[in-house]
Amino acid sequence: MLRLALICIGMMLCPIFTPQTLAQDYQKPSSALQQTINHSTSLTTRLSNDHQWLALISPISAPSIATLAQPEQKLAGLRIAAEQYLPSRISKRYHQLRLINIQNNQQRMISLPGGHDITELQFSPDSRYLSYVSITPEGGYLYVYNLAQDSHKRLSDNRLNGTISLDYQWANNNSLLARFVLASNANTSMAQAVYAPKTKETSGKQSPQRTYQDLLKTSADKQRFSQLTTSQLARVDLDGKLTTIAAPGIFEDFSVSPDGRYILTHQLTAPFSTQVKYYDFPTLTEIYNLDGQRITQLHQSQSGESKPQGRDSVLPGPRQFHWVQGRSATLAFTEALDQGDSQLEAPLRDSLWQLDAPFTQKAKLIAKTPWRIIDIDWAENNIALVTQRNSKAQLLRLSSLDTRLGESSLQTLNERNLRDKYQELGTFSREYTQGKGHVIRVQQAQTTGLIHYGQGASPQGDKPFLKRTSLLTGESSLLWQSPAQQLESVRYVLNLEPLQLIINRESPTEAPSLVLIDGAKESVLYQQADELSAYRGMQKQLITYKRADGVPLSGTLYLPANYTKEQGTLPVLMWAYPREFNDPDIAGQINFSANQYPSISPRGPIPLVAEGFAVFDKVSMPIIAQGDKEPNDSFREQLIANAQAAVDTLVDLGIADRKQIAVGGHSYGAFMVANLLAHTDLFYAGIARSGAYNRSLTPFGFQNEERYYWQANDIYQQMSPFNYADNIKSPLLLVHGEMDQNSGTFPLQSERLFDAIQGLGGKARLVILPFEGHSYAAKESLEHLLWEQSQFLKANLPSTNL
Repeated sequence: MLRLALICIGMMLCPIFTPQTLAQDYQKPSSALQQTINHSTSLTTRLSNDHQWLALISPISAPSIATLAQPEQKLAGLRIAAEQYLPSRISKRYHQLRLINIQNNQQRMISLPGGHDITELQFSPDSRYLSYVSITPEGGYLYVYNLAQDSHKRLSDNRLNGTISLDYQWANNNSLLARFVLASNANTSMAQAVYAPKTKETSGKQSPQRTYQDLLKTSADKQRFSQLTTSQLARVDLDGKLTTIAAPGIFEDFSVSPDGRYILTHQLTAPFSTQVKYYDFPTLTEIYNLDGQRITQLHQSQSGESKPQGRDSVLPGPRQFHWVQGRSATLAFTEALDQGDSQLEAPLRDSLWQLDAPFTQKAKLIAKTPWRIIDIDWAENNIALVTQRNSKAQLLRLSSLDTRLGESSLQTLNERNLRDKYQELGTFSREYTQGKGHVIRVQQAQTTGLIHYGQGASPQGDKPFLKRTSLLTGESSLLWQSPAQQLESVRYVLNLEPLQLIINRESPTEAPSLVLIDGAKESVLYQQADELSAYRGMQKQLITYKRADGVPLSGTLYLPANYTKEQGTLPVLMWAYPREFNDPDIAGQINFSANQYPSISPRGPIPLVAEGFAVFDKVSMPIIAQGDKEPNDSFREQLIANAQAAVDTLVDLGIADRKQIAVGGHSYGAFMVANLLAHTDLFYAGIARSGAYNRSLTPFGFQNEERYYWQANDIYQQMSPFNYADNIKSPLLLVHGEMDQNSGTFPLQSERLFDAIQGLGGKARLVILPFEGHSYAAKESLEHLLWEQSQFLKANLPSTNL
């Protein structure tokens, strides 16, 4: 039987659970809670380039624990199923495929070869084929499905090497580019364990790194990492012919130029670090042609160990190499003007360059920017959309740039706070052109404009939109917007004149559907089943209120169906996640839609509404910079003020009794829970999942805190609830994934906090979920998690209404 580690020790723990509940096996929750695991997750789609076909793929909502329990290698931040040369945990995995002809709404269910799960679906450039990776017990194989012939074909009997990534790319209409397992490694079994001392030595140079799991530790680790990740990059034609590209190497990434003539490759090179993950290893960037001949070397980067301190800091030298969409074969890249150190005073931080084929000339400087460039997108008519970030000021700036005119044409389109949801432009609409790639649409109306769509967050709630924003003035005009009585949002823009869209449509009582809007006509392409019968009639309400200092706050309150205040108060679970801000107005922004269908994740708190609890979700927990201070300089005071305001609001509404409120959170939210139990008496129980509680174990920063432990010792100590474990008197349920891979949240964090509470005579229960990472995935784990939370709250928030 698979193990489930449950620790609950000491006479003082008896009030948390009765002895009958101290089971060592996986437990199943009520049927209502199980519905949240078994129901279909959100719709996943792919649109063909000719806009004729829509592929619907059904993800596996929760794999079995046996899937997670398969042997895996943990190397340099990767988790590898070594025998298959695949990631050991493939998150986007699908078991059903449906094709919809958009023009006539005819639908076709596609039988998958061997009944195997699939991943990485793509339409071919000419939309005649649908490619995917079939996941078999032996490994991953590349397939194409011929739409006209309704037939599948395995392109090669060579397995894919997906240890770094399972991605691949269509090179043209007749061939694909992918990584394959080396023939010399194809039958290599797991190497025997090598026992040797684990040694490290400092270089004398600063190399501050956050705490990560799964790093390389020994020379044997480095050898095994190289063996498993080294692959043969190759082009495979539709007739199965294989053409090798370059010598075998550790190809972190590759991409084909829009005209299909060149391949940009990024290979990881030695020396492999024991301090950083694989993506920060030294990288060799080169260009090859489609026949596998090397054209030129572009850059050899150094290890990420030497990256300067600061969120906007980067390595010196060229970076962000990529193909310019809209041009046949032009490269673009950025390079820091401040040695990559964002803490240095500099009038200009970054530069943007272009290099045209055949890549023998010097690169051309296009523009210099005052902030760090974090993203570049390409629109029609040689327009670049450049996103800059200033983390210290918490600002993002989106600018348009005519690459023919240079930096004199750099013009700000949108500048907003990093956390400002109200000013987000959303997603830009793209159009595919053979030989030019996927380019952002530019509509010629009274002025040249970009087409984009988004959530439309506002003080009145979400109002999804489709807009055109002028490149000349930055002003936006509305082309379409969701009606007031339903929640509709754009998924694809098919045509602008006349307007043709595929939208998502849902309401509180109507499960999501995909609808084709064609001018004044519309047709439903797909209707998702309503599988949450236990939650029909559940009440949902946006609650707004203020902190004692006037900062606006909000949360979403969920109440059981048919509940009225006349029935008395309910036990309440309050769920939150602290976030840092430098503007109180931004901190008070609302993220809510009254028209949303209750898509209920088993990983969230809402399932407990079916058990008779009220749930106050997405409760505002802003930590706001005050004056010239950092946000965390007053973390504890602001956290308490946030929680006090939320509790007072629930009591004033007549929903809660002060002795029947619990607080919960995941990751940084768990850190919040432990702090609130240690420093307030507001809550009678807490649920803390996958958290970190001793900040001296994350000495080079955490969350958005960039100061080191030695630069802000008092802050690290004050923010660590482990230091105040003797103050934690309310029962605390600690849950952690046994194989948590997240930065800083080692399972040891929960184990040591539990040990402290136990030794000090407090009340706690520790649940370690086997084989689980930072977020829990397996069906058995989710079932047991829901059971644990339900039992814990029922034992510690007694109510006559349950």
